[in-house]
Amino acid sequence: MPATAPLTASSAAPQHGFGLSRAELVELLRIRPLRALGMSALHLGLWIAAAVAITQVGSLWAKLPLWMLAGSAVMGLIQLDHDAWHENLFPQPWQNRFFGNALSLLVGIAYEPMRHDHLAHHRWNRTEKDPDAYNAGRRSFGLSALYYSTVFLGIPLSLIYFNVLYPLQHFEPARLRRHAAVLLGYGAFYAGLFWVLSSQGLLGAAAECWLLPVLFASPLNGLKSIADHYDNAWRGDRFHTATTVRSTRLVTFLWNGLNHHLDHHLFPRVPGYNLARLHARIRPVLLAHGACVFDSYLQVMWRALRAGPSLVDEDVRLVTLERKSP
Repeated sequence: MPATAPLTASSAAPQHGFGLSRAELVELLRIRPLRALGMSALHLGLWIAAAVAITQVGSLWAKLPLWMLAGSAVMGLIQLDHDAWHENLFPQPWQNRFFGNALSLLVGIAYEPMRHDHLAHHRWNRTEKDPDAYNAGRRSFGLSALYYSTVFLGIPLSLIYFNVLYPLQHFEPARLRRHAAVLLGYGAFYAGLFWVLSSQGLLGAAAECWLLPVLFASPLNGLKSIADHYDNAWRGDRFHTATTVRSTRLVTFLWNGLNHHLDHHLFPRVPGYNLARLHARIRPVLLAHGACVFDSYLQVMWRALRAGPSLVDEDVRLVTLERKSP
């Protein structure tokens, strides 16, 4: 069974080679909707609290830590959106899509292209068909420029990539028409919102409390992205194509457990908040296979930043996949 195949409660443990019992699988696969709603409320609450504080201070140096706090809240919401792509937040697919689309409105990046891209990434991880293979290829200035631009400006660049470029390249005509309708809806929503904000003289406050926190989240999200696949093997086996960083309990909690990225790739239908438990259970197997497992996020991020993109002896580009849903 491929490493990225969905894990179901009926999967026999010996098939995966991790010695997990059926009862353990059932418990690890359990979705807790109230947990998702609670984490959403926490991150939105932190963002709102930081925004209120930003409006009360005038010093740039006083606002800086508040922007960072708000950015970390945005980062937490992005991790929840990731679980919605896998339909791991709520029992019904439509509930995950509703939640994901609502979060997407906060940053203006359409939900369906991101989901399509991410599921294709799982299917083709660390191969030339991986749509997220911005971090691998032949040595060139363009590859390095793309790598570091994605790390530090990934969210702003995603506005163009996921809203326009990716759908044009990967969506079949019917899906592309639906996506165009979604973008029209986004345009109408933002036009109305900015008209209201402008009429109330709140555009400046919106930029400080909404747009800047999203920009502050971008490098943090980019650094996590490169850490998630640090020290991986190109076309490697399932133990060497994603990276787990155990980090602290606080990071694991705020990032919905998705610092356990290797565990997530091995068992993509396990909700993020159960990944720490999964990792504790299968860690001996991972270590026995020399898997990419680390304990310090700062160390891994710094190493990945210094190392730059993975150099492979083939041309890697964002190729056109079959125009089918993953």
